[in-house]
Amino acid sequence: MEPQSNLSFLEKFQEWIANSISIKLLIIGFIVLILLIPQAMTLDLIQERQLRQQEAEEEISAKWSQDQTLTGPYLAVPYLVSKEVESAGEKRIVREQQTAYFLPDHLEISGNIQPQALHRGIFDVVVYSGEISLQAEFPSLPLNKLNLLPEQILWDQTSLMVGLTDLRGIGENPSLRVEGKTLNYEPFLDEKTHLKGLQVALPLKPENTPFSFDSRILLKGSKSFEVIPLGKTTRLSLNGDWPSPSFQGQFLPEKRMVSENFFESEWQVLHFNRPFGQEFIGGIPDLSGSAFGLDLMLPADQYQQSIRTAKYSVLIIILSFLSLFLMEIFTKSRIHPLQYILIGFALVLYYTLLIAFSEQIGFKLAYLIASMAIVLLLALYSRSLFPKWKNTGIFTGILTVFYIFIFVIVRQQDFALLIGSLGLFVALAITMFISRKIDWYKN
Repeated sequence: MEPQSNLSFLEKFQEWIANSISIKLLIIGFIVLILLIPQAMTLDLIQERQLRQQEAEEEISAKWSQDQTLTGPYLAVPYLVSKEVESAGEKRIVREQQTAYFLPDHLEISGNIQPQALHRGIFDVVVYSGEISLQAEFPSLPLNKLNLLPEQILWDQTSLMVGLTDLRGIGENPSLRVEGKTLNYEPFLDEKTHLKGLQVALPLKPENTPFSFDSRILLKGSKSFEVIPLGKTTRLSLNGDWPSPSFQGQFLPEKRMVSENFFESEWQVLHFNRPFGQEFIGGIPDLSGSAFGLDLMLPADQYQQSIRTAKYSVLIIILSFLSLFLMEIFTKSRIHPLQYILIGFALVLYYTLLIAFSEQIGFKLAYLIASMAIVLLLALYSRSLFPKWKNTGIFTGILTVFYIFIFVIVRQQDFALLIGSLGLFVALAITMFISRKIDWYKN
């Protein structure tokens, strides 16, 4: 009789395990924790594909031209300084050449930027080409501010400099016009400051009179174009055929107009707005902290949106399992933990489908196809779990609402927190309402 008693106890224990709501909830919670492993692997996959895209951007930029930052124009004015040196016990006076730098009073830069998307495999990279026009006015050199005398200046050795990040982006032979003369640029590299760009010999008159010039440079670059405001008054105007410019740097444009296929922008920066003066000795300091301009962004970055979507995967799994669990109670169905696991793996697989499709057809259409595929798969599978088509339809509708909800959150970045919080509040309220009559102690 004892074996029969033990068997009866074992059967009762198994029956209690199978029917206990508390145990089922613990099992579901454990399954959710287990599913965090493939979910983390999915995030790693998306980040790996994003790194591949960055590598493609770097490779194309290395062959086309890097991001461009324009520093200039400014004047490099050599001068002589007398020093007393002692050699072999004798003192003598030597004259050493140094350089002073002067910035313009007025600087106007205008550019017509023509972006295009280059392809490297399945990845797109934004590059641009355009014509940059410079107009600058220099005053009489304020030598007294640097304690210099006119007789110290080597007027015939003065140069005008324009700094650029990547000289490979220069197209044709750039030149400038000053006082009716056309002068040609030459490349330069400042070994002290590592600043590089274009320079032109521009002898000044000892009378130290103001002058102005204009110049035109055909320029190529990748993704971004920025300017350092060297003028006491710096004006920048940029336009181009691109729907999604991102204005960056220390100053935002005073005027902007962005349409589906075109943008226009205008900046004005005064010398009161920047933390440096108009004259330097020895070299131009690092002024990159005052740069401003624009980045040419792709209309939609599918990897960023996929990452944001994948971060909500735990929420989707929990809500889906909660819906499945409540329907199991109300329909008095028996859903095995293994079936929960299979449904969970399908919910995680969704994100791999999303990133695979989005690389080919874009995020919006990929989201639609991946969502429809997973919802249809789970709808057909849930038919084996519930006794009626009505129950299958309810579960399918719930999943559809979840994926629409996540899509809205991902697309509405500014209101994502508000929409997400309200959505979760509504989900919790519905769960509390429909479960209020469940006798949890009885089960």
